[in-house]
Amino acid sequence: MQPTPAIHEEQRTLDHVSLLGTWRNTDGAAGGVRWLVLTEHSGRLALRALSSGRPAPHDLGETAARTYADAATSSTAWAFTGTYDTELRSMKMAGYLKGGLLVLTTYHAFCGPAWPVPYWTREFFHRSPAPVPASRRSAPGRLGGHVRADQATAPLGPWQLDPAPLVGGWRNVDPAATRLSSVEIAERDGYLVIRPHGVWTPRRHDWHRTVGSVFAEDFRSAVGVAFTAFFELAVGRVEMVGYLDRRLLTIETATTFEDGTARSPFYVREHFYPS
Repeated sequence: MQPTPAIHEEQRTLDHVSLLGTWRNTDGAAGGVRWLVLTEHSGRLALRALSSGRPAPHDLGETAARTYADAATSSTAWAFTGTYDTELRSMKMAGYLKGGLLVLTTYHAFCGPAWPVPYWTREFFHRSPAPVPASRRSAPGRLGGHVRADQATAPLGPWQLDPAPLVGGWRNVDPAATRLSSVEIAERDGYLVIRPHGVWTPRRHDWHRTVGSVFAEDFRSAVGVAFTAFFELAVGRVEMVGYLDRRLLTIETATTFEDGTARSPFYVREHFYPS
């Protein structure tokens, strides 16, 4: 029988060993995050990110991260979320393990329309035995301020991004899915509106609508291909991120229970086709 995870500040403490260590971007010429250092302090995961820079990488500092198992009955962490947020810029990160790699999606947002459009990146990291290179801390006013792992950024918009590729009905490719059966995405007055339908018996559970944030594939694009959203359900909170890849919509949900039950926070990746 699997041991029951301990309780730490009203949240289950998961086993972080599979996430811990130094991770290096597989693309040496990547313009985003180059290094990730994941450590544990008092039962919580700490995230330190270093981004590209010359002559040395920018050290964005260390922040707490939320961790998730692959099921509500598991005690082993395999995914995490975290946010770097300052007055000028926000970076929401979502990472998970896959085949020995750490896959990281990052959602970049800026303070106003005069800045670059919000955009997202997907990067891959491998474990590195080498130490993190010498770095320099981001200057005041740049990314690297105080961060809270549970921070929920307000929806972005309205922005001059075309959300058409995301808009429509989406159905789960897996008929035996255990989290979401379908998702409806619409555009209202420049904002993205997301309405998921969960796979809960005795009926398909309607999560109801929420406003999300839209992101382009890079800061030079005007087309929205990714989004983030947040839901408060009866059993707890759900962070959601989604992105398009060859007309397949991948949605990742990070669920934290707040109903007093003995269930672990868990992270699910699912794929959807247009319907």
